[in-house]
Amino acid sequence: MEGIPSQQEAGFSAHDRLIAICRREDNAIKSIFVNNDGKQRPNGAGPFVAICGFDGSGKTTQLEALRKFYADQGREVCVTRQPTDWYRNDPFVRSFLNNGGSSEQARVLALFAAADRHRHIQEVINPALTAGKVVLTDRYVFSSIAYFQSRGVPQDFILYINQGILAPDFSFFLDVRPDILLQRLIARDGEALKFEERAQSRIHNIRQNFLSLQPHLLIINGELPPDVVTANMIEIIDSFRSVPV
Repeated sequence: MEGIPSQQEAGFSAHDRLIAICRREDNAIKSIFVNNDGKQRPNGAGPFVAICGFDGSGKTTQLEALRKFYADQGREVCVTRQPTDWYRNDPFVRSFLNNGGSSEQARVLALFAAADRHRHIQEVINPALTAGKVVLTDRYVFSSIAYFQSRGVPQDFILYINQGILAPDFSFFLDVRPDILLQRLIARDGEALKFEERAQSRIHNIRQNFLSLQPHLLIINGELPPDVVTANMIEIIDSFRSVPV
């Protein structure tokens, strides 16, 4: 069974890890992002934070915790999610998620997901940042990369159709081991699991895709108590101010 090293076990603080991450690059993935460099953001707007992970990994809990953290500071917060209901409620999407499908069908869904993402950024994320809000999103492009690669869609195709999207300030992956995740899902949903949730091997493959997206994704141990997970993310966000340029 694969373990998840703690920050202490790895010998690095959140600040040390963030400095190391900022000094590494993956140009293929980095190239899809644009950054408005504050041109459309009022002073103090943001951050734009993406939390990725499986259903059952604790994303909803952490989004609410971060929302409260910023709201308690008097900040306006936009909590949103990708994909949007435009994608989620489509019958073809529902059928694929429940029953699986071919790589050709997955490619069509990858195009739909990318269109949904571009639209969501234009209609929700950019306006919220322009209004000076903190933006917290449940999932972002990293989830598309991890899931659609496991469905047989080449990564270069996924990156190509997502060109020009806004770069998050911070992107987290809540990492939970497949056996623990499956226990959580069964306890929550019973037998009503999606196709990719019914086999630990499929969960493992998707998890490995997520982990391969470092340094763009900051890996957080999602098996820790929720308040510790929240504290770890806030520590990383706060540490950004002291990372050398």
